[in-house]
Amino acid sequence: MTPNPFILCHFDSAAFHSGTGFGNRELRRLDRAREKGYFDARGRANQKLKESFGLWCWRLKIPLVWFERQSPRSKFGRVHLELFTTSNRLTAGGQEVIRSLCAAFAVNGHPMVSAHNADCDRVPLRRVEDLAKAILRSALRNHERDTHDGLRRAASA
Repeated sequence: MTPNPFILCHFDSAAFHSGTGFGNRELRRLDRAREKGYFDARGRANQKLKESFGLWCWRLKIPLVWFERQSPRSKFGRVHLELFTTSNRLTAGGQEVIRSLCAAFAVNGHPMVSAHNADCDRVPLRRVEDLAKAILRSALRNHERDTHDGLRRAASA
């Protein structure tokens, strides 16, 4: 099998996955997630794969975006954004952009958006991947450095 030159960090993935016990199918899912920038958690046995993808995002300091079904046989999905893997937070404008994206894609959904994460539910499955892509792009464009000023003020008091 020849390595795909378009997969980000493909050659580091062997060392990255050593000892994980992932099979070829799981490794392909992780490679696909690295290519796209977001993880499709609609399959089975996702917790370890999500953790592995989250660790990869943390190492690269990029936002963690993943999506899943609302329930095993649901027609709707849920998209998650976490900025805890970066040292950034969403700007107020970025939060509004993500709220509007969720409102445009979701059916009667109630997006929960903060400076550090976002959850958008009740997204039709046929559009869930498009929303994940849009949220990732928005998070990469509309962020600012998180200075943790509140923590510094509390520690100095």
